[in-house]
Amino acid sequence: MKNNPNWYYEEKQPGVDYLDPEIAQTYDDEHQKFRNFPEEAKKIVKVLGIKPDDTVIDFGCGTGGIALNLAKYCNKVICVDISREMLDVLENKAKKQNINNIETYHAGFLTYNHKGQGKVDKIVSMAALHHLPDFWKSVALFKMAEILKPGGKLYLFDVTFTFNIQDHQKALEGMIKTMRSAAGDSMADETEVHIRDEFSTYDWIMEGLLEKTGFSIDFKETESGNLVEYVCSKL
Repeated sequence: MKNNPNWYYEEKQPGVDYLDPEIAQTYDDEHQKFRNFPEEAKKIVKVLGIKPDDTVIDFGCGTGGIALNLAKYCNKVICVDISREMLDVLENKAKKQNINNIETYHAGFLTYNHKGQGKVDKIVSMAALHHLPDFWKSVALFKMAEILKPGGKLYLFDVTFTFNIQDHQKALEGMIKTMRSAAGDSMADETEVHIRDEFSTYDWIMEGLLEKTGFSIDFKETESGNLVEYVCSKL
């Protein structure tokens, strides 16, 4: 963290305070209700072509829903998150599940230091890059491209807006309503915080950022209007 210049963006936790241990555990409990992490991980393994000898980084790993499942399919998962409290939950789950092929790093997209570890095969980031403003998203993506081996793959999934600006109120209110129906009031409230305080961007901006930072987009899939996944190759 000390290696970056003073003018670097100071990564913080916008929106919901996942640095609170109780909130970190609640996050894990709530997401278990409406996500199927084993199936999500299986899909990522398939679309990225993850192999048993691969090293994978999960940026913004949170409490490990994806990372701990990916660990079953590869040699090592490097788990990176800005919340020490969420990493504590991940480490406790790994211990209980006897998962030993993970490493955890308390860092952000911009402060993670990969020096001396060699290039990695795959990078995954799910619902985390929106914590950065657009310029700093590009810096984070550039750093990811530098860490990947030539031809390495990136799986990026995030809240990414696909609506026309004139439709933004209807689209965002629909997004909150959908979350309330799927996961209850607390997650709907969290969605409101996300929209107000965090940095989700348009799909056409995200695609430009990817293409300008050393990636080609292999394919894009949009889910529920504003949940977008990208599978990309390092150029």
